[in-house]
Amino acid sequence: MFVVALAELGGPAEAEAPLLAADLGCTAYDARLMLAGGLPAVVKTTADKAQAIELLGKLRARGHGAVACDTGAVASSGSMKTMKAFRLGADAIEEGGERLPYDDLVALVGAVHRSRTDSTTVSKEKKFSMSRALLTSGLSMSKTVTKETKASAEDRESVLYLFRKSGEAPWLLREHGTNWAGHGRALEATEAGNFKVTVALLREKAKGAQYDDRLVTRKVGERAALHGGSGTTTVKTSSEATMDLLAHVLAMWLARAGAYR
Repeated sequence: MFVVALAELGGPAEAEAPLLAADLGCTAYDARLMLAGGLPAVVKTTADKAQAIELLGKLRARGHGAVACDTGAVASSGSMKTMKAFRLGADAIEEGGERLPYDDLVALVGAVHRSRTDSTTVSKEKKFSMSRALLTSGLSMSKTVTKETKASAEDRESVLYLFRKSGEAPWLLREHGTNWAGHGRALEATEAGNFKVTVALLREKAKGAQYDDRLVTRKVGERAALHGGSGTTTVKTSSEATMDLLAHVLAMWLARAGAYR
């Protein structure tokens, strides 16, 4: 599949909405909704590469910062090299025997992964029932009681995508589960504090990389997955896959915009 996304608008959203609607064959209201959530915003998903290229040309002709990509080229967070025990060296990040030179970084994209887990557990147990015992003259002394228990948990994690000029898979810095000794500064009291210190150091060391943190506050749709077994049904929703896509298109735009600066 191919996606076309807007990373920057060359004019007011209200002026673009009816033009975008005409391109997409939708109403101006629907087009405004696409832009209302903030940028970057995916405006079209299609299996037709020619359609994607045509729309991309129209958007750029109107002065907008638009990019298009094949979703097959988008790396998932799970496939990225995670900086769990990194060290910030003089000229590169070192992690698990691998090195990522600072001059290979083209874009540093900050974001937040949000997830929610809703679980429903149904259990059955037999309890003594005086009324049933009396009604059945002692033949049945219990009744089956069904109990339903619900639980919910939410998680929010700051991340930094490190995109590379070489085109190799991005690396990922996560707020949780990271050994922060490698940033080389006095440790902060919290994971959030150490994450911020590391991001600041990376920006300082990778001076040629464009930095963008608009995805930190970007609200996106979450994908749901249903799991069941042993009386428990779990629904997990996460913004991770959507953020992976938006970070990818944003990095494409930053690389393109940086080339013209």
